[in-house]
Amino acid sequence: MKKPMSKEVKEKKKVVKSNTYETLKALYYSGKVKPSLNKIVVELENDSKNVELSLLACQCLVRTKNFDELLSYADASIKLAPKVAGGYYYKGVAFQHAKGKEQEALKNFNEALTLDPDNPVYLKSKATTHLLLYTDYHLPIKFAEKHRDKAQVSLLKVIELIEQRENADYLDFLTLGDVYMMLSQTIDAKKYYIKAVNTYTNSDESKQDKNIYKDIIKAQKACVKLLEKFTE
Repeated sequence: MKKPMSKEVKEKKKVVKSNTYETLKALYYSGKVKPSLNKIVVELENDSKNVELSLLACQCLVRTKNFDELLSYADASIKLAPKVAGGYYYKGVAFQHAKGKEQEALKNFNEALTLDPDNPVYLKSKATTHLLLYTDYHLPIKFAEKHRDKAQVSLLKVIELIEQRENADYLDFLTLGDVYMMLSQTIDAKKYYIKAVNTYTNSDESKQDKNIYKDIIKAQKACVKLLEKFTE
């Protein structure tokens, strides 16, 4: 008969798991996405029930645009922790990038929002999917317009949520900038991209995700380019 694990051994294992996750998250934050993913995959072979690592793998897979693998890891995360919103969010992202799977994407984003209703990133992704359906030429106009309206509701909620926050972070400001771009309010978008850069620069180094910083700079350049086109 297998001897039950002592409390002390359980605590030590918990500390090791936490340290491993923090180390790999730091590697991912440094911008080394593929090396992070490779190490996470190895760790998950030894610790297949580690939800945090599974969701970190999902983050990496979004970056590498490997959406088939993303779907697999998202499913694994949901199976491990059905009450954690992240798995449903990443499953939604995977379906969002599969042609004709927009309804599946919405279903999973809605599930994520049921568990985490005030998450601006989830709301923005839901709005993006509604806009994909709005611009689908095969969809009857009546249904397309409903998707446009639903996108608008989600985008306005993102603005309301973030603008009420006392300590908005650089991801919040990037999300706001993206939302204003989607609403064709380019000057407001530029303002929030600048805020995102400044907040990133002033944040603690351990919280600086270089992958998101690259997103901010890329979005900022696209925004400036669009503004220059307007003023030509």
